Amino acid sequence: MERYIGKVVQLIYIDRKRQVSIRDVRIMSVKGDLLKAYCFTAKGFRIFDLKNIVDVELVKNAG
Repeated sequence: MERYIGKVVQLIYIDRKRQVSIRDVRIMSVKGDLLKAYCFTAKGFRIFDLKNIVDVELVKNAG
């Protein structure tokens, strides 16, 4: 996941309520099992648990 630091990716994520969401985020850092990213959906920084990320895809032409 470290190779995506600074890049915008699309995550498929399962939250603690078992809700699935698709989010575009800019990855800021990865520490242990946690990923810190700016979430464009929530318009703020969020922490994601790596084990709950189902898929990651690089967003082309992201600013």
